Amino acid sequence: MTAFGHVGRGLCRPLIATVATVMFAGGAGALDLNLPPGAELVATEPAHPGDLSIAHGPFTAEAGFTTLARGIVQEFTWQVPDAATQSSAILAGAVSAQLDEQGYEIVFACADRACGGFDFRHALSVGEAPMMHVDLSDYRYIAAERVEETGERNHVAVMVSRGGRTAYLHLATITPPEVAPPPVTGSSRTPEQTAPVLSPTTSPRLIERLFATGAAALDDLNFQTGASELSGRNYPSLVTLAEFLAEEPARRVVLVGHTDAEGSLEGNIALSQARAEAVRRHLIDILGVSPDQVAAAGIGFLAPRAANDTDTGRQANRRVEVVLSTTD
Repeated sequence: MTAFGHVGRGLCRPLIATVATVMFAGGAGALDLNLPPGAELVATEPAHPGDLSIAHGPFTAEAGFTTLARGIVQEFTWQVPDAATQSSAILAGAVSAQLDEQGYEIVFACADRACGGFDFRHALSVGEAPMMHVDLSDYRYIAAERVEETGERNHVAVMVSRGGRTAYLHLATITPPEVAPPPVTGSSRTPEQTAPVLSPTTSPRLIERLFATGAAALDDLNFQTGASELSGRNYPSLVTLAEFLAEEPARRVVLVGHTDAEGSLEGNIALSQARAEAVRRHLIDILGVSPDQVAAAGIGFLAPRAANDTDTGRQANRRVEVVLSTTD
């Protein structure tokens, strides 16, 4: 297991010298967390009684690797734009050092593949795309707890990763039920909308379907009518696919564009090819997928999944599918 430890205070201080402060004021379980400059709170899960799985070891298929912590659960997700000089290891080390300073014991810590890669990440609640991005080849996980004089335990679970120049940090706290729900303050913005609820197509089930049938539709993609460029930047299905390809570098996939039956076959094949190419560029340029792992093709209206004589059917046929092109 490749674990990362505490960053020395001399290394940690320059990173957090001018940061905003986020307070988790919950009686004995208070946590004062300093975040990097420019950190923005982009998603929160309100305090509620419940439980949360916390890893106490790397993922294994044979035995459980998590402990269920019960109490008042809160979850927070931050993004740090333009964090080019702040690696996930440095950010995780800074958080680890602060937890240590405030009396928390790091009970488990790991890095990407040593954690268990794809299986580890998707077995835990570590935030949802697009607010939280986890690069399967570059993430750090920390589980910590603090035992109070009363014997009550306060739990913290942290996931840190990067995507392009942006750093992502998800933090979950589980405090005893008697502790009042903690407010959050600091230099953060409140998102105008919450993270989307993922459908079976855009969740890890996308990969399950890919293995089961050899292909899966990316139904959360948006194209303007007659256009080949994606009309947005945040697509959970593409995040899931990128994570899978990062974890499985030997895998190859083909993105296949489809259209409805309006217009000529030649024109629709060209349009479907352009849409597949746009998705490929997004995976490579935005999500860091290796160009060798993904190809693009277009077949127009030659493989419909619904009749083209209704608006609903035509809309269903306008899609891009991912096809698994390697078996090992």
